[in-house]
Amino acid sequence: MAAEAERSAIYAMFSTLLQPPDRKTHSEIIAGRQTQLWDALPTPLGPKPPMPSSWQAASFPDYSEWRDIYNLATSAVQPRLVPVESVYKVWTADPSCEMPFARDKGLLQGDAAHHLYELYRRAGFELPAEYADSPDHLVLELEFMSLLVETAGAAEQRTFLDQHLDWISALISDAERRSVPGLYCDLLAWLEEFLSLERAGLPGTTR
Repeated sequence: MAAEAERSAIYAMFSTLLQPPDRKTHSEIIAGRQTQLWDALPTPLGPKPPMPSSWQAASFPDYSEWRDIYNLATSAVQPRLVPVESVYKVWTADPSCEMPFARDKGLLQGDAAHHLYELYRRAGFELPAEYADSPDHLVLELEFMSLLVETAGAAEQRTFLDQHLDWISALISDAERRSVPGLYCDLLAWLEEFLSLERAGLPGTTR
């Protein structure tokens, strides 16, 4: 596997890029900070995929345009992009649950959310107020994985990767179907490529 510091930094980077735009992050992108992080990531099993050109300084939009693109993708009225794990899995796999929507998808606060509440509690991971109802938001899952890379063994990292970061391809399909702006489709595809590197490098599987 790549060195823990570089891997942790990449998970944190993706978490930051999926958050609402701010001027500090925009300045870092324009300064090439994300390019530096990606270039510094060792990939002992082979070459890593190129960073998308849309996220490189030369072609990245100005700050106001970036905000407009983000708001289009995540509109509170009718969001095109809902990066929350529970939405992509059955609400609960508990066979004793008799709720009529128990096996439905597209709902919040499913099994994944409740499992993550417990994982965060055990780790002392503070849940930000804006994500209090969606602990399985991709922003938080990536931030938590960044922490695991620094503090947990490979088996625990692999378990989290298999249990909670296994739905990104479905998110990408939805993003393409719902005409999410290309900037964010590129970001999700880039993330999925990184997760593929991680799966190849981390030993074992929980499946």
